[in-house]
Amino acid sequence: MRIYFLMGLLLQVAFSLSAQQHNEHEHQHQSHTSAVTAPAVNHSKAQSLYVCPMHPEVQQDKPGSCPICGMHLVEKTSHTEHDASHTKHEATPTDAKTIFACPMHPQIQQDKPGSCPICGMHLVEKQRQSEPSVNVSGAIQQALAIRVATVKTRTLERIIDSFAQVQYPEDAIYHSHIRAEGWIEQLYVRTLGQQVKAGDKLFSYYAPDLLVAQDDYLQALSVSAQNGERSASLVKRAQTRLRLLGLAEKDIQQLQQTKQSQYHITAYAQQDGVITMLNVRDGMFIRPSDTLMEITQLDRVWLVADVPEAQQRMLATGMAAEVDIPAQHQNAIKTKVDFIYPALDVQSRSSKVRMSANNRAKLFQPNMLLPVRLYGTPLTDVLTVPREAVLLSDKASRVIIKHDDNFSVRTITTGYHAQDYVEVLSGLMPDEQIVVSGQFLLDAEASLSQLPVSSASAHQH
Repeated sequence: MRIYFLMGLLLQVAFSLSAQQHNEHEHQHQSHTSAVTAPAVNHSKAQSLYVCPMHPEVQQDKPGSCPICGMHLVEKTSHTEHDASHTKHEATPTDAKTIFACPMHPQIQQDKPGSCPICGMHLVEKQRQSEPSVNVSGAIQQALAIRVATVKTRTLERIIDSFAQVQYPEDAIYHSHIRAEGWIEQLYVRTLGQQVKAGDKLFSYYAPDLLVAQDDYLQALSVSAQNGERSASLVKRAQTRLRLLGLAEKDIQQLQQTKQSQYHITAYAQQDGVITMLNVRDGMFIRPSDTLMEITQLDRVWLVADVPEAQQRMLATGMAAEVDIPAQHQNAIKTKVDFIYPALDVQSRSSKVRMSANNRAKLFQPNMLLPVRLYGTPLTDVLTVPREAVLLSDKASRVIIKHDDNFSVRTITTGYHAQDYVEVLSGLMPDEQIVVSGQFLLDAEASLSQLPVSSASAHQH
């Protein structure tokens, strides 16, 4: 509300200065007329209309307040058939200007015939529609602190800033299962996060089916010793059965040497890592379908970032990226995008991209949320305007064009937004002057100047 009030106050100052200039000019005009002819009755009758500076559709024939924002209505006087040269602050339609544009690349425009530098097609004559405008004197421009910038071509760095979550690599997770149901006899791993190495004991268990398979193997060995090579295939089949039931190779060798079945079978870690899931306790009954624990290698991690739907066209496998770890006070770690997920997230309307990073120094911890910057291919020779110059609305993007003391509103088509600049696809030409400060008041004034005004008697001369 405070912003609306300040903007309304500045606009009232502008109207006051304009009204003062109009009164002085009118006074001089009437004095000159009275010196040549006899005094005549003033046939001009002005009718006042009060409108809201921020909501031009709110208008009435007497002072009051806007029912939407509460601002005081501003007086606007209409003189039907009045010469536009009598005032320094009166809306004037911008003359229609002929331009030539490429049918295939509408952003290519110039004020004379020629060829498109991209595809070589002849430029087609196109008449630009008249634009709502307003004439503002230098004094009022200074009071409104109006600043302008030049439309230029430049190179835009296509950068995506986001956040990445540190995750376990899915291909680095080992699930521990048993292949014969039984009971846990002893646990050697008891806490989450515990470090293990390949070959370390995880737990021992008793499985009746494994005990029977061991007895069958010992019996096959005994028969083979008596019958020689004729029973070798029997021993091989019994040994294969033990492997399929999950008995480790060193346990099979021990069984062959000792000729004694093992009641308690030991399960070993198959890789280095940390325990990231533990679903077993001493004495539990376990089945082959149960995931008893997970062992995850953390020498490498995944970094998964969300990219808004509007920036998807910038994504490409292999694009460079930098990840910052604020808690570690390290320089940004360089990586690259190695996978783009095919599905769009329904809730956030964003795509997920994945990067990999070496973690031998243990700088990354799972579930960290880290700032990440993705670098796309730069856009060269792009027509741009400062971001602050663009007026956004539900239907279109607009800018304020400056021609001497005349300001006009123009609709443009925008493209990529990069840092402090916006790509212009159509609607502007290089070297045009656009307003970057004070354009909101000018846009509101141009809208007010285009309002229909109640009829008033003609101004006689």
